[in-house]
Amino acid sequence: MTNQSENDRIAEATYPQVIDRLRAQLAFLVTCDRLKNVVRTTHLHDGSRAENSAEHSWHLALTALTLAEYAPPDVNLPRVVELLVIHDLVEIYAGDLYFGATDEQHDEQALQEQAAAQALFGLLPVDRRGHFQKLWEEFEAKQTSEARFAKALDALQPMLLTWGEGGKGCLEREPDLTARRLLMLKEKHLQAFPALWRWAQQMIDEATRLGTIAAG
Repeated sequence: MTNQSENDRIAEATYPQVIDRLRAQLAFLVTCDRLKNVVRTTHLHDGSRAENSAEHSWHLALTALTLAEYAPPDVNLPRVVELLVIHDLVEIYAGDLYFGATDEQHDEQALQEQAAAQALFGLLPVDRRGHFQKLWEEFEAKQTSEARFAKALDALQPMLLTWGEGGKGCLEREPDLTARRLLMLKEKHLQAFPALWRWAQQMIDEATRLGTIAAG
């Protein structure tokens, strides 16, 4: 049996490596705190101010836990939550892009986010940076069941804040956004989840009736 002094000796020998690893991990976490400063075009449900990307990520993780029953049976929910917590971290360096931006703007944003992912996840210890990078790439690729469900929730959440019951809409901020255009942009992410897609359509129909979005 290893005695206490031997344990102490081993701990003392490995302490510098532990500190180096911890320093890298904490540097990553401090950098990620900057996500709170990334302002999105979506406003809070009460319309009082713009949402930031850290709030968005937290709300999405909670959305996944709340709406888990609408995911396909094969979906690994903890994986979905991981994807949602990680997916917008690159905005620390690349900023947020409005979902209705042009294809050219989205292409440019994709290049910026790829560089941002390498820089941000490169702060982590080597054995962890690959895990975070793969999570981000999985979300972007939308090839797994988990990524597709995560992306559907990412499409739904801003709609809930903006046009959900009691929502203020965004006519002043986005006068050119119509119900028709919004649903066309959202359909590719939501149509694979019938209950969520049907609810989204009904919500926008009601918003159109109330005048918080133009019909188009």
